[in-house]
Parts: sequence; C-alpha cells; structure tokens
Amino acid sequence: MSAPAQQTGAVAASTAPSLRLVVPYFGERPPYFPLVVRSMAANPDVSWLLLTDHPVPDAPPNLAVQLCEFDDLAKRIRDFFDFEVSLEQPYKLCDFRPAFGEIFAEELAGYDFWGHSDLDVIFGRIRDHLPSVAFDADKILFNGNFSLYRNTPEAARWYRHEVGKVSFRDALTAPEAMHFDEWAGIYYIVEDLGVRAWHEDVIFDISFHRYRTRPEEPQGSGPRRYAWEDGEICEYRLERGRLVRRTALLIHLQKRVLREPSPEVVSAERYWILPNGFSVQKRVTPWSVRAARIPHGYELVPLYARRVQRWHRRRATRRAAAEGKTTVQV
Repeated sequence: MSAPAQQTGAVAASTAPSLRLVVPYFGERPPYFPLVVRSMAANPDVSWLLLTDHPVPDAPPNLAVQLCEFDDLAKRIRDFFDFEVSLEQPYKLCDFRPAFGEIFAEELAGYDFWGHSDLDVIFGRIRDHLPSVAFDADKILFNGNFSLYRNTPEAARWYRHEVGKVSFRDALTAPEAMHFDEWAGIYYIVEDLGVRAWHEDVIFDISFHRYRTRPEEPQGSGPRRYAWEDGEICEYRLERGRLVRRTALLIHLQKRVLREPSPEVVSAERYWILPNGFSVQKRVTPWSVRAARIPHGYELVPLYARRVQRWHRRRATRRAAAEGKTTVQV
C-alpha cells in the first residue's frame, strides 16, 4: 500500500517492553478526537499506528499516521489471505485484529508487543495499569478496545488455531461482526492453546444502555462521575458521603453522542467527562458527583435511536450464533 506516513511514530526511550497499537479508522471521527490524541500524547512510551483517510493535525511523535483509503487497506488484507474474505465496511476490520501481527509484520518489527485499540476511548496512564507480571504473559487483556500480543511469529499465528465453533475462516468470511478479536473468538483460542494470559479489570467500560455515565456492571446504585486529570482517567463515587477515587487504563465511551469539546476543555489539565460532552473541572466535591444523577441534553433522543440500531445488529448476531458461526452471547 503506497500511503505516506505523516509521522515517524517514535517513542520515548524506555527499558520497559515496547508497545505498538494498530488502529485502522475511516470516515468521520468522534467529535472529541482531539482529546483522544492528547491522551495518546500523555503516554509517550506507547506507540500508535493510525491507518486513516484524513490527516491528524499536530499529531504527537508517538502517533504515526498512515494516510490511505479504506479500499486500499481492504485490498491489502484480501491479498494477504488465500481465500476470499468479507471486508466491505470498516466496522468489519475488528474481526481481522487478531491477524494484525501477520498483516502488519513490517510495521510492527522491533516492538516487544503489538495490539489494537479503539478511538471511542480516552486513555489514562497506560503503563500504570499494566504491572510487570502482565508482561510475563504472552497475551494481555481480551478487550476489543485495548489488547496486546507478544510480538512473536507464534503469537501472530494464534488466530489460525480452531477450537469448537471458533474458526478464523468463518469469522473472516462472514459479513457480520463476529467479535473474533475478543471474548467470542481469540479468548477461546488462547485458552485452548494454553497461552499465558493476563486479564484484570483495568478499563472503565461505560454502558451504552444508560444515558448517565455508568459502568456496564456497576456495583451499587450510587452515581459515578468520570474525569481526565493530568493524564489519569479517574472515576469518582460516594461511599457514606465521602469521595472515593480510582483510576483506569482508559475509559470506553461506547460510541456515545458527545458534543465537540470547547478549546478550553481541549487545553485543560483536568476536565469532566459528562453524559453528553465535556466541561473544565474546577473542583471535585460530593455535590459534583451527586449531579451525575441528573440527565440533561438533547442527546437523549439520538441515544435511544442508536439503541434501536444496536438491537438490529444484535439480532443479526443472534442469527449468526444460531447458525453456529459465532460463540458470542447476546
């Protein structure tokens, strides 16, 4: 693929294992994309390779931008396999993620680990949430929004191993999203191969089903409020009226409809992540956390419209499961 690299993608010198995340993304980006890029810049010891159809102004040194069209990348992927794959729309790229170690072997050469991430996320201090024991494993995390593989020829071929109903040929030839890159696919393969894996709860996965910012599986009914603070992603909740704070590797915003952040937010050292946008964080009090209970904003309507769209996608996945094409449970 003859696409120019916008940036070199250099990373800060470090004795820790080197990481490179491959992120293909085409079309309209999230309105908060500048915040995503800034959170990448706050992790100078992690490298990203973004394959995309639009430049990234002022990309940091650890973000390499390879400009290309979706059709160019789709052709490269189709040419890699000796059977016909289904890759008509960008969303289907997720199922090809476990094969990135082979497909992008040239771009990943020299890194200790490779992986993938989403762009509907804001990163915290990534390495703070990956202890040394994580890098003793060959597979780190099973989330589609962030996952790592040891950069070896063996790990690059894991996805070709078939177990039960999990087949890479089925996953890559089906037009539906088969979730092959996470729990419905590569997880079973890694488990069957006996690969050393590390997975802990280090990600704030914000529920798509609720308008308020709440985790997918919250403990308790109290409000949660999320913020980016000097490079950290943090969650605030109340425990007997007192503030409790914890941090995470990233926050996954699950394709929420969020307003474009103001210039003040983009340059702020601290900002709140709200159900419908962002605001500069001036102080943190119990009252500011309680305010998360109150829904507001015109985005309530598109949120529920997107829920209907998601219902249709889940129905298609159920049909695929009934036909034995996927192990994902919905």
